[in-house]
Amino acid sequence: MPALSRPAMAATAAVAACVLLGGIWLLRAFDPNTAGSFFPSCLFHDITGWYCPGCGITRALHALVHFDLWRAVAMNALVVLSLPLLALMALQGAMQRRWLPSAVQRTVFDGRWWIGALLVFGIARNLPGLEWLAPGGLL
Repeated sequence: MPALSRPAMAATAAVAACVLLGGIWLLRAFDPNTAGSFFPSCLFHDITGWYCPGCGITRALHALVHFDLWRAVAMNALVVLSLPLLALMALQGAMQRRWLPSAVQRTVFDGRWWIGALLVFGIARNLPGLEWLAPGGLL
């Protein structure tokens, strides 16, 4: 894929910043924990009663923008623990600069690792004895 021109990179960064700030504003202004929330519920959980790997992400991000790290981890530990790594991956892709060591880079840029982590987390949070992985399980 060819490199973007400087104006295209600036425009992409501006759009990404606007989307990020808009998302932060939404998460600060609306509480996904309230009945009749602006945010939709998980369709997978509504249909099956099981927690998918993404259940609790909105509530975790809501907690993060309110600086409540413990609640964020309790809602979705995988996403909270992955966010710093995902941010470094995005920076590395956008800046075309190596931020991660080669061994780490080979692993985290391999989609099979992420699919495996999602599958294991999604199954584990529904197993007896691992209820603490379910959204709010640590609270």
